[in-house]
Amino acid sequence: MKQIKKFLSLALLIVVFTSCTNEKTELKKSNYDIKQCNKPVYTIEDLNAYKKLIENNEIQGYNCVGLYYMREKDYKKAKEYFNKGKDKGNIESYTQLGSLYSNFLNDKEKAIEYYTIAANNGEAKAAHNLGVIYDKRFAYKEALKWYEKSFNAGDTYSLLAMGHIYRKQKNYEKAIKTFEDAAKLGDTRGYFNLGIFYDKEKAFRDKKKSYDYFIKCYEMGLGKCAGAIGQGYEEDLKDYDKAIEWYKKGFELGSKESITRLGLLYKTILKDYDKSIEWYKKGFERLNCLDCAFSVGLNYQDLKDYKKAIEWFLKGYNQGYPDSAYALGYLYENDLKDKENAIKWYKKSLKSGSKYDAKYHLKKLGVIYE
Repeated sequence: MKQIKKFLSLALLIVVFTSCTNEKTELKKSNYDIKQCNKPVYTIEDLNAYKKLIENNEIQGYNCVGLYYMREKDYKKAKEYFNKGKDKGNIESYTQLGSLYSNFLNDKEKAIEYYTIAANNGEAKAAHNLGVIYDKRFAYKEALKWYEKSFNAGDTYSLLAMGHIYRKQKNYEKAIKTFEDAAKLGDTRGYFNLGIFYDKEKAFRDKKKSYDYFIKCYEMGLGKCAGAIGQGYEEDLKDYDKAIEWYKKGFELGSKESITRLGLLYKTILKDYDKSIEWYKKGFERLNCLDCAFSVGLNYQDLKDYKKAIEWFLKGYNQGYPDSAYALGYLYENDLKDKENAIKWYKKSLKSGSKYDAKYHLKKLGVIYE
């Protein structure tokens, strides 16, 4: 696996025929890791730094600027820069265009077109994303083909996705073996998925096996495995002290799932708002858990401390958590009876892509919003 990843990280030059023209396209892969410019929140300084990359002839700069505009929801600008990168022959730009069309422009066929070019030229992420599209369409044969291509390019996450398809197809023995293979390759999520499998799959349910696999992946450093053990103590055994102990272990390993479950346990079962708020705040401060900031806001709202609730909803919103805008609209409408601010935040909620139905509340407030 290390050799595959090392090979993929090297700059390479490939000549291909694109799916939409007969012209030769010279594709390149940059040594500059795109992860360096994929942030939850950007500043204008980031944008200037990414444009500087372009000035210095770093082709990944086009993708960095494109990601900046995509996060700003300026999809026209994002497409412009991804296309500039594509025109320079950057393989990664095809993947980013695929992501833009798939996730934001609602054109899966165009996404498939760009992902296919990238995937056929060694981009594991593009191949995986193709697998996801076909997986969601229940076209499992095609999904498996692309997941396998991604795995062969060095992505064990795609091996796990293959295991999930086998499970959905009720090919349980193959699912188990695939998860085991991922674990043997050092991907702790293989053991995590085996733990879930033996916990949830009725015909194979074995709590001891499930626990043993969760312990294995916890010992390998995967925090959400500790959270899964904690969940077992909480839900199956009602042993809240042990659950808390394991959730804290998960938190120490960086598991956001563990800290959100810990905060929820204190709030809903133990009715200890102070402890709930304390741990949610730790999750936000140490793990950048935006859901934790949202949950702190909800706690303060329940306690009728609306000033602090607003403060924490804003913390989440300002870092890109979309449901915070809806929560602010709801608080202003129902708790503070402030129609003007309620309308303002419900409109922001619609723009931010919150899963909650802000249109319903706007209509209730006499606003038709398209």
